[in-house]
Amino acid sequence: MAKFAKLFSVLLVLLVIVGCSKPPEVEMQSANASIDQAKAAEAEAYVPRAYRTMMDSLNAANAAKVEQDGKFVLFRSYKRSKDMFINTETLAKKVAVDATTEKAKVKAEVENLLGSTRALIDSTNAAVKKAPVGKGNKADIELIKNDLASVENAYADAQNDFTAGKYLVARTKIQSVGNTTTNIMNELQAAIEKARPAKKGKK
Repeated sequence: MAKFAKLFSVLLVLLVIVGCSKPPEVEMQSANASIDQAKAAEAEAYVPRAYRTMMDSLNAANAAKVEQDGKFVLFRSYKRSKDMFINTETLAKKVAVDATTEKAKVKAEVENLLGSTRALIDSTNAAVKKAPVGKGNKADIELIKNDLASVENAYADAQNDFTAGKYLVARTKIQSVGNTTTNIMNELQAAIEKARPAKKGKK
């Protein structure tokens, strides 16, 4: 009876060891599924630091699993890698939410930039039409008109990127369009000054 009890205890210990040596397949799949969701939310673009942390966590979990895979079955313990995959899944879910939030924030920012830049371009076009043209500034005004035509094309390009959901790309482009238009307006003011007749000095 005592021998049977001892054998039972040994078998029980072996079962516990074998149970611990079972690869964390479920946890690994869940972690990878959550990471796929984070990637779909464009986390790498919108929250790059958090994305790198998430991927580092996954790589560490995979490395811990591979390390145990190389051991004899009775000496394997996947508890650490299991916990790491669970942590990675939690992290990936947060990264997905943060990326979605940041994307919405950038979208709203670009919408505002498109509106303000459109108004700036329109006011610059209107100012060009009203600008006095004389012998001293005619060439400058023509150059400004050409520059404004290029600005219109660049604006349309940024608008297309926004419509396509490429908000980060659109933001960079529309910021450049805004800066260029501001410079054109400054050039226009200088050209207008050239057209004004010089004031005669008092005798």
